[in-house]
Amino acid sequence: MIKESQNILEERLKLYKKHKAEVITTLQRVSVWEEALKAGELWLFEYHSSPILGMPHSTTTTSPTEQTVSRREVTAELVQEWIDEDKSRMRFKTVEIEQIDEALKALTREQETVINAKYFESETWRNIEIVFNERHSVGRVYITSEGIKKINKEALDILWQILGPLFQRYLYFRKAN
Repeated sequence: MIKESQNILEERLKLYKKHKAEVITTLQRVSVWEEALKAGELWLFEYHSSPILGMPHSTTTTSPTEQTVSRREVTAELVQEWIDEDKSRMRFKTVEIEQIDEALKALTREQETVINAKYFESETWRNIEIVFNERHSVGRVYITSEGIKKINKEALDILWQILGPLFQRYLYFRKAN
C-alpha cells in the first residue's frame, strides 16, 4: 500500500466513530421531521420565546406582533428541504460506515483489536500492547509494540484491498477540490 493510501485509510478510520454518531443523530432528526410532516404538525418547528414585553428581566425588545411578523414561517416545503439536505449530506458517510463495518469482518480478532484500539479509541502503541497481550497472549509469546505495529500494517493492507475503490474515488475528488 502506498503511503498516501495508508494516510487516507487511517484518516477515515479515525473519523469513523464521529461520522457514525453524526449519521445516527441526523437520521433520527430526519425521522422526526418526516413524522411531523405526515402528521401535519409543522408548529413543532416554530420557536416561541416565553418572555413577555414589559415584564421584569425580559430578554426581548420586540413586541409580540413584531415577533410574529419577523418569524420565518415553517412550511412543508421548507421542512422537506431540510430533510433532503440532511439525507444528501449523510449519503457518503452512511456508505463509508457500512463498508468499514463489513471490511472489519475480514480481519482476525487480533487485527480487529489493534484497529479498534488505534483508530477508534486513539490509544497509544504502548497501551495497545498491554491490552492486546491481556486479551490474546494467553499461553503465547508476549507481543511487543513492534509486533503490534506489524499486525496493524497487515490489517490496514486487508482493509485497503476492500475499501480502496471507495477511498480512491474520495482521494480523486479531494484532490480536484
